[in-house]
This record gives sequence, C-alpha cells and structure tokens, in this order.
Amino acid sequence: MDESGINNNESSAYGWCEKGKRYHDTKPGKRRERLSIIGALGENKFLAPMVYQGYCTASVIETWP
Repeated sequence: MDESGINNNESSAYGWCEKGKRYHDTKPGKRRERLSIIGALGENKFLAPMVYQGYCTASVIETWP
C-alpha cells in the first residue's frame, strides 16, 4: 500500500527567460486543494486505487477497500 498526493499551489522551480536575466516566479500564499491517490501493488497489478481530495488520515485508511 502507498499513498501519494500533490498540491495545486506548487510553484515552478525552473522557467524560461531572456539570456542573462534571472527567472522569478510567485508562490501562492493561500492553501488550495490537495489531490491524493492510494493503492497497492500485488501480483503485478495496481489494486483498489482510490483518488480523494485531502490528506491521508486514519479514517481514509479505514474506508479504503
């Protein structure tokens, strides 16, 4: 079993700009949504995948099939 997630307020670590200029990016200060996926690998198959919004908590683990 493994759980992974991503926030939609991530800023880009790399970008493009004119030669000789420094790249700058802004990072939002507000919390936004988090999308997570949980599943297991068995017999070379991805078993019981579940996508949910939020963080992994004990109640998520208990409801996961």
